[in-house]
Amino acid sequence: MSAADAKFRSDIQGLRAVAVLSVVLYHADAALLPGGFTGVDIFFVISGFLITGILLRELKDDRMSIAGFYHRRIKRLFPALFTLLAATLIAGALLMAPSDFEELARTALATVFFLSNFAFHDLSGYFDGAAADKPLLHTWSLAVEEQFYILYPLLLAFLWRRVRAQLGAIIVIGTVLAFALSVYGSLRHATAAFYLTPFRAFELSIGALLAIYPLRLAPALRHAASLLGLALMGAGFALIGHGTPFPGVAALAPCMGAALVIAAGGGGERSWGGALLSAPPMLFFGGISYSLYLWHWPALSFGRHFFMGELTAPQTALLLAIALAAATISWRFIEQPVLRASAKRGAVFVWGGAAMLVTSAVALGVMKLHGAPQRFSPQAQNLFAAVGDHNQRRRECHSNEDDPIPYSRNCVFGAEGAEPVAAIWGDSAGAELAVALGQILAERGQAVMEITSSACAPAVDYQLPERPTCAAHNHETLDNVLRDDRLRVIILSVNFARYPAPERPRLFSEIETIVTRLRAAGKTVVLEYPAPNPWIEAPRVLGLMAARGQPLESAGLAYAAYIEENGPGIAFYDDLARRTGALPFKPAEVVCDGAFCPVYRPGIGVLYFNGNHLSISGARYALSAFPFDALQPPGGAAPNR
Repeated sequence: MSAADAKFRSDIQGLRAVAVLSVVLYHADAALLPGGFTGVDIFFVISGFLITGILLRELKDDRMSIAGFYHRRIKRLFPALFTLLAATLIAGALLMAPSDFEELARTALATVFFLSNFAFHDLSGYFDGAAADKPLLHTWSLAVEEQFYILYPLLLAFLWRRVRAQLGAIIVIGTVLAFALSVYGSLRHATAAFYLTPFRAFELSIGALLAIYPLRLAPALRHAASLLGLALMGAGFALIGHGTPFPGVAALAPCMGAALVIAAGGGGERSWGGALLSAPPMLFFGGISYSLYLWHWPALSFGRHFFMGELTAPQTALLLAIALAAATISWRFIEQPVLRASAKRGAVFVWGGAAMLVTSAVALGVMKLHGAPQRFSPQAQNLFAAVGDHNQRRRECHSNEDDPIPYSRNCVFGAEGAEPVAAIWGDSAGAELAVALGQILAERGQAVMEITSSACAPAVDYQLPERPTCAAHNHETLDNVLRDDRLRVIILSVNFARYPAPERPRLFSEIETIVTRLRAAGKTVVLEYPAPNPWIEAPRVLGLMAARGQPLESAGLAYAAYIEENGPGIAFYDDLARRTGALPFKPAEVVCDGAFCPVYRPGIGVLYFNGNHLSISGARYALSAFPFDALQPPGGAAPNR
């Protein structure tokens, strides 16, 4: 890098502002900027460019030091980060249910050691709670960056000393290979590709290549490149969204957009796009971008805990204002003073180690106390405990995105040793129903098979992009169910609200194909109509309501809201049942009372273990509407329930 490139670049500061503001807007309301999460990818490109430039200058001057590199990283990252961790643990003690507080402590511990991307990868399962309720979720990107920088400086130094002439070519090849891995991962292992470093490495190395091969463009090309870069980033914000395989190919838009802006400003030259990015408001937000990134997400997340549900627009605006104030204070009184301080390297390492040790000790204490349920009354603790009222054999019996359970290993619930007379085939809506129905059938000497898979409706040739194994799994399931003479009744379980509205006609058509083939084979089909989705974490909300002295029966949703969300699915099932002879099973007839669908019933308990899945207690309660006559033995009377 030239000396000019080593100087402060206002265009890169403005690029930081674009990155952080896009993320903040996306988190405030994804509809405002569907691809706003790609601001993280812009950050990665900036980081790769700046860090590589620093390391190359040091290598050229023969003064590179790994200890010096991490001395700078600690000064840059630790003060604001560990202040945030302390604040989140305090807020968690005041606002969070025991299980949420325990999870927060576990993720705080992972954040201390820059392993939170692994923690949140493991917590990204379909039943692991809403992402928006996890205050440290955003730290996954810090973990990716620091994991990259554990080996990268060593690799760069090795290549510089051994094969300096080929260094650039090796980084190019590595970038291409890393990109190919990301494309594969985004299509086949979506969650891993999003969170784990190998699938993100190409984004940082794109920035590295800009430092290795600095471009000097003619004025016309420079201006065009900067504007094209802004356009590419804008296209990513507008066109990429939930369901887009990511990172992979889609990540090229924000990454190449950022790269073009950086390249256009090489050598200290100004570009039209750089001038736009250098406006005073952009420089302000670019300056506080790290602190704003740290504070905005916990503010929104804890707001959901405090307000006990989805945030309204005024609530979101208030929380973002608080986050902006906290970020500004953090930048002014924590980040900047530490960066300007001339503390000795040993002292920085000692203070950094002490911060890690103290935070780890607090987090481990909270985990040891299982989230300190003693903070709440016995009634509230009992309500909170309903978060565990789910299928405890989930890992064994419920398929995830990567590893569908073979038919021969499907779980059976019911009387010990009994062959299954029925199967529940569906997405995650059927997992607790299988347990509850198995409990009832055990009293009748019968059993039911569970065939459930996250976000994988029983539809032969339909699947969501993030569930690439779903269609093949359903083909295998249908073939086996048709041949399995033990199964007289097939219960189809689908949460229609989980699937994009524009795709539901196709989904309906594929479900009808399943029903038609099952009926033609002589199977009785039971259509489980969708249960209400309260979209609140029921155990948490009810426990907090009890702690605040609020009436529990007021938590839930209006029946009209249930009909609005599920009307097309209900109409489809009504028509399908009429035409095929399938039997209806309508949980809402039991769960709701005509005008309201509560999440708590006296004498029954908490009806949901999270925001959109019935608990086992709720499922057993709903089964009072089940057509049990369909399960009578051939030629015999139905066993007593």
